[in-house]
Amino acid sequence: MAKSLPPRGEILFEGVTVNEFATAANFAAYKNQGIGAAVLRATAGDDYTDARLSQLVENARENNLRIGFYHYLTAEDEAGAREQAQRFVQAISGYDYALRPAMLFETLNGLSIDAANRIALAFLQAVESATGVAPAVYTDAQSANLLWNRSIAERYPLWVIDESDAENPQAGNSPWKGWVGWQYRTDLEDPNCPCASVPVSRFTSGMLKAEIVLPTPPEEEPARTKLICINVAYGDTLSGIARLFRTSVDSIVKINDIQNPDLILPGQRLYLRVDASVPYPCCDSYTVRKGDSLSAIAQRFDLNWRRIASINQISNPNLIFPGQVIKLGVCD
Repeated sequence: MAKSLPPRGEILFEGVTVNEFATAANFAAYKNQGIGAAVLRATAGDDYTDARLSQLVENARENNLRIGFYHYLTAEDEAGAREQAQRFVQAISGYDYALRPAMLFETLNGLSIDAANRIALAFLQAVESATGVAPAVYTDAQSANLLWNRSIAERYPLWVIDESDAENPQAGNSPWKGWVGWQYRTDLEDPNCPCASVPVSRFTSGMLKAEIVLPTPPEEEPARTKLICINVAYGDTLSGIARLFRTSVDSIVKINDIQNPDLILPGQRLYLRVDASVPYPCCDSYTVRKGDSLSAIAQRFDLNWRRIASINQISNPNLIFPGQVIKLGVCD
């Protein structure tokens, strides 16, 4: 299980994330509810610029909100990432903004973990080179824990999405030491339109464009884990397996959806979340069983179902079949 991740820097204000589809966005109402910033989606993909960007910037500025921008990255190679970075920088260059630019990259289109990291790094480096500011990585907690590598985390701050009602985001297994942004809820309703809601984030001083985030003092490295598969042998018990692999019975029960912890069978395949030092190869595939759903599988393995769908090119997440083998995307 992922551990919680602390803030990096002093928590200064909360902000909303808005794009052109938030037709009922009311920045005056947000300001009255204590919101101090608005992060606007400026661009997406190869050729899309938010049609209401200028209007949203003006409305946010009129209400004295700090302004930031993010890009929705869809590139499938490094050259494409650099091109998208150039368009993003051009789109925001005419505005005065207080927050770090940010990258959201969640539709991987079957890319490997290594390829996704190379593409993301190309985008981040290109934006930093053009703006002089290290962008933030806007990503969900599962991807923070399992997808992004240390090369990115050591240079680019984390703006993490985790709306699980925890006291801190559950991204403590990630290569980041802390977060500068945490999207923790999506329930700030516009009083003039109860149907409208926007994502709400807490931001630390590290999210400010002018803030220099100092290196974290040396500290103990967070525990790294991996997923392995074993076959139950005659005489095995869950408690014995848990002791042998330094995990817990509760963890084994959850991952494997075991109804009766006292009943496991020889030859049964079990998934275990163990310390990365355990000399077993990482296990990356899962065979769909009757009654499975993509969301349930993701929940058992602490993953994001959208990412699993993307890796396996599943166009309809409600349509998976018993016997279908899917990649979990947890192994480098």
